[in-house]
Amino acid sequence: MSANANPDSRLSWRIFDGSVSVSASMLLSVLISRCDACAGIPVIGFLKELTGQEDGIIIVATLLLFPTTAALYGVFRMFFAAKEAVEKKAMARGHQAGRQEGIKEGHQAGRQEGIKEGHQMGRQEGIKEGRTGERERIRKEFAEQGVTLTPEMERILSREYDAG
Repeated sequence: MSANANPDSRLSWRIFDGSVSVSASMLLSVLISRCDACAGIPVIGFLKELTGQEDGIIIVATLLLFPTTAALYGVFRMFFAAKEAVEKKAMARGHQAGRQEGIKEGHQAGRQEGIKEGHQMGRQEGIKEGRTGERERIRKEFAEQGVTLTPEMERILSREYDAG
């Protein structure tokens, strides 16, 4: 189980693990008592002999309880370690997907902002160029008509206006 699980959850799993261990050792004890081919196997044969005695199945189940608990503890530990690894990998994939989506959205928002700023800058530049061109046209028209611009008229034509 993960280190950040709450204590109540740990207690529940320990009780479950203990119950499963007792049940599994009892099941193994009964299976050994019924197995006729097990008599020739060194340790299993001895346990089979014990099951034939009075309270033998309970004795064998008690003898098998520790190894069963140890084996099941390892199985549960591997199960929860694998579960945690899968969850971490899924979370990492989710973070990566979220990051990619964020980059994509940020790129799109930046692009839209850039387009907006580009339009505004282009508009201002167009207004400035248009005014400069119009002033030059006015000067040229006056020059063709032979009209000399007064210093005040020249100052008015040279004045920069707000392009907004």
